[in-house]
Amino acid sequence: MKTEIQTIAEKKRLVGNIIEVIQKNDFFLLLGHKDPDTDCVAALVAFALLLSKLQKEATIFVSGPVQEQFNYLLAICKYNNISVSYGKEVNLQNISTLVILDTPKPDMIAMNESIARLMENPSIRKIEIDHHLQLDTQYAGDPGYCLVSEASSTCELLGYMALKLAKKLELTAEEFFSRNIALAILTGVVGDSQMGKYLKTSRERRYYQIFTGIFDRLLFEKTVKGRGNLSSMEAIFDVIQRFSVQEKKCYDGIMALKRKSKLVQYVCLDKALSEEMFGLYGAELMVNISKAAADTLAEECGRLGMVVYYDDEALSDFIQFRLRRSAQFPTIDLRGVLSVLDFRNGGGHPGAVGFRVKKADVPDIAAYTEALIARIEELV
Repeated sequence: MKTEIQTIAEKKRLVGNIIEVIQKNDFFLLLGHKDPDTDCVAALVAFALLLSKLQKEATIFVSGPVQEQFNYLLAICKYNNISVSYGKEVNLQNISTLVILDTPKPDMIAMNESIARLMENPSIRKIEIDHHLQLDTQYAGDPGYCLVSEASSTCELLGYMALKLAKKLELTAEEFFSRNIALAILTGVVGDSQMGKYLKTSRERRYYQIFTGIFDRLLFEKTVKGRGNLSSMEAIFDVIQRFSVQEKKCYDGIMALKRKSKLVQYVCLDKALSEEMFGLYGAELMVNISKAAADTLAEECGRLGMVVYYDDEALSDFIQFRLRRSAQFPTIDLRGVLSVLDFRNGGGHPGAVGFRVKKADVPDIAAYTEALIARIEELV
């Protein structure tokens, strides 16, 4: 299980180890989780840009096309000659380092059979950067090379590491960071935290303010005015919140089914409805829109939002639960709720968690969901 780094000295040591690998090795393969969200895509792009700045070769592997909102990040990769493979075979001949980003556990990593074999090769260095802790988590990186810590996002940790790298190179932030690196890091930080709305502790809020302050200033200073380019974290947030036509249809279809209990506004899709939605919109879009719907449900009721659906039969034998707390309800850590309810197949952040239950264990999904909500309301 992933746990918090205990001391500042240990955190600095881990960052130093990672920086040493970055400086020493030349060919990197970057991996994120299946159905990548904002923080995951942004972290992949930001890390690739950092490597490119040091004249290293980086390849990004994703399992398939990503959401339209992230096209500006992928366009940056194309402009910088960074290879992005969408589920296809990758030339692994020279790869010496794997970098796993924003992925709670190994079986969630997006990869093919060739990459899986590379993961098992002990001679390949494996770096991991992630902000998911406890519950259903497991390290994928090598001991001594895992920067896994509490943060608003994986991009916040990446920003911390990048600042240390700049210092080691005896460069200021202005000298080291390009506009696009600042843009990618900010995208992950503001996207995962919803512009800081879902941060729970004073520490999270303090570090969020530090990193958004640094990178928002860099982005503004390095953006050429008058070209319509993104120049602030508010502009970034506006873009990543937009829906495509298909996403809007999926979102509206889910939200049309909302119900409300005392503290939880929720949507429960039975097996037939889940199959219909997956058939219409596909797995990746369905997964990401369910998270957005849970966010809206929580904010509308001011407490908790939840979306429940059956996984696509081709994907798994589980029912998925997405639980989100409102920004108006910051006193509870949802990971603690999962722990008390003994849901071990799940995890997430203080303000947002996902968990799974086997389909075979739930004869009536509506009754199961209502009973689960009653237990959650007793706790909170």
